[in-house]
Amino acid sequence: MIKSYYDILNVKENATKQEIKNQFKKLVKMYHPDVNSSLEAEEIFKEINKAAEILLDDLKRKNYDSLRAINKNIYRKNSNINASEYSFYDLFKKPKKEEKKPEIKPQKGQDITVNVEIDYTEAILGTQRSINISRSSICPKCQGHKFANGQKCAYCDGLGEKTVNKKITVKIPKGLKNGTKLRIKGEGQEGRFGGQNGNLYVVVNVIKNDELNIKDDIVYYNASISPYTAVLGGNINVPTLWGEAIIKIPPLTKANQSFKLIDVGVLNEKTGKKGEQIVKIIIQIPKELSSQEFALYEKLRDLNMKKTNAKTIY
Repeated sequence: MIKSYYDILNVKENATKQEIKNQFKKLVKMYHPDVNSSLEAEEIFKEINKAAEILLDDLKRKNYDSLRAINKNIYRKNSNINASEYSFYDLFKKPKKEEKKPEIKPQKGQDITVNVEIDYTEAILGTQRSINISRSSICPKCQGHKFANGQKCAYCDGLGEKTVNKKITVKIPKGLKNGTKLRIKGEGQEGRFGGQNGNLYVVVNVIKNDELNIKDDIVYYNASISPYTAVLGGNINVPTLWGEAIIKIPPLTKANQSFKLIDVGVLNEKTGKKGEQIVKIIIQIPKELSSQEFALYEKLRDLNMKKTNAKTIY
């Protein structure tokens, strides 16, 4: 049965404009989609909006009341019809086809992309990182409707969603190249209407190591030693992918001379063995010398000159 606009708003036919307006506001608080998500409420909300549109406009209300009076006269002879429930337009309009409700499809959550930095050694050996991400989820109090009990939801401040912070530990496998993107399934933004969560993508940026250089799975390193170590020999510590190693420098080591370290290089996944590291010797000339050190170098020079002259005489 079709109700009159007065019945829809639950006001008397002689109600004032202010009374109609107050009643309309009251009904909106009850049936607004942000407050009431039922299908019945959606239809009622449409009806009260249409009724208010007519009854709050003086000219439209006057025409509506005139049409209702005509309708009552037309249907008065038929006792089975309640004329007040029909409008003048009902005499001419065709039956409406039932409108289909729009189908709500599941929506996949958006993906989240973050960047992390690892050093050269971590890229070779593998590592892990703890990542803090922020993602939105439907407010558990208002279920995303932004209103609760006719008022703006205090829990989410009327946003319909809450931001949740989460810490995720990401395992970074060994052997990654710079710019590699890792996917962690389902750790992106929350899906809606039963949709799947988005994914978390971790972009790995490898910081170049200024000391260790890797080429064709061989590690190269330049080791600086003092002139007296080059002449007298001694032990030095050098970095490797697996920690520090000790090299024994023999006496009279020359500049650019290389030494090979075994089983400290890149790990071969197939054989399970570690490769080589080549250490190149750089003789570092001191930037400053004391007067005593200068005197010692002068003595060395003089001794070397006497030795050279002696060889020339004989």
